[in-house]
Amino acid sequence: MILIKNPSVRKLDRTFRKENFADKTILHYTGGMFGIGCRLSSRDAIQRILKQKQRSDNKGLIVLLPHIDWFKVHSIYIPERLHPLLEQYWPGNLTVVFKCGDPRFEHVAVDGKVAFRVPHDALLRYFLEQLDEPMISTSINIANLPPESDLKKIIGIFGDWFDYGVIPSPDIYDKEWQASTIVEYVDSHEEKNQSGLDELKCLREKSIPFYEVKKAFEKPTILFVCTANICRSPIAEKLFNHYVLQEKLSYAGDSCGLIEGGHPISESSKQLLLDMGIEEARDHVSKQVTAQMVNGCRLILTMEERQRDYMINQQPEAARKIFTLNEIVGETGDIADPYGSEFNNYRKTFAMIEDRVKRLIEKIKKRELTFSN
Repeated sequence: MILIKNPSVRKLDRTFRKENFADKTILHYTGGMFGIGCRLSSRDAIQRILKQKQRSDNKGLIVLLPHIDWFKVHSIYIPERLHPLLEQYWPGNLTVVFKCGDPRFEHVAVDGKVAFRVPHDALLRYFLEQLDEPMISTSINIANLPPESDLKKIIGIFGDWFDYGVIPSPDIYDKEWQASTIVEYVDSHEEKNQSGLDELKCLREKSIPFYEVKKAFEKPTILFVCTANICRSPIAEKLFNHYVLQEKLSYAGDSCGLIEGGHPISESSKQLLLDMGIEEARDHVSKQVTAQMVNGCRLILTMEERQRDYMINQQPEAARKIFTLNEIVGETGDIADPYGSEFNNYRKTFAMIEDRVKRLIEKIKKRELTFSN
């Protein structure tokens, strides 16, 4: 096995000039665990992997992609219902199984469905881009035995399984391993669907709780963030929920602050919301942002650029879905904090937030809410 350890972009580029990895098996790190894989088109290599694992070929393999836009670039249909879910969790540790009639995947499909994932690890995603086609991936183990996660043991026990190994630095992979959660999309027309509605079924619950994934599938959440969660972000949350209810959209708004919570909404903010008939303002209690909130929402919208930058610094893996409320609708600058000022300043802030929320909802209605940081 040729090991490529913690390669720079330049080193990977040099490797690709010498080797196209046709029919080669590749040890790789997905961001949750190590796997063995090969080019999607390398049918001989796939058969070698299945033989080594003593696994039948009627069980699907996971297909790794460099980014979600790969589907669009290659004219492969994604069910409309899945777009928000994939944008929320990819790159990441969620594998999604859905129907794919493209002939490129027929040899890895099970009952016409393919398991797809955009992996969390940035090095692997760059490798996939250079590979210029998807890679199949599976765990390193004999069928029905636990996967191996220790790199030294993998090389010592399974070393002859691999032609190449693409390995990030130890500080990235030397953590407790986590397999991906696997869910299956069952549309309302499939025979095994009993409800008559589009469904999401859990095939394997591992690194991401299924209840969280199911909630995101049924009603994607947009999280509004300000400093204390007593003025701007609760206004945005309540207005968003008010208008999505009117428009009968399957979205939910939530809000939080960057500092410790437990406080009621400011009196002026509450009064402006009550004037619109939004009684939920009476029950608001501020809360501080948590990793679970970040992971569980589709989009995070801050009131200020410095709040956005702080969130990205604290949760870099979520950077692709963190924006200011202004920039998500094409505006610049901050939404000023009216806390402690006269009521007229609250009115101005309220009016600006309401305008941005309405424009955000229009983007949702027109299915224009695609984003990438």
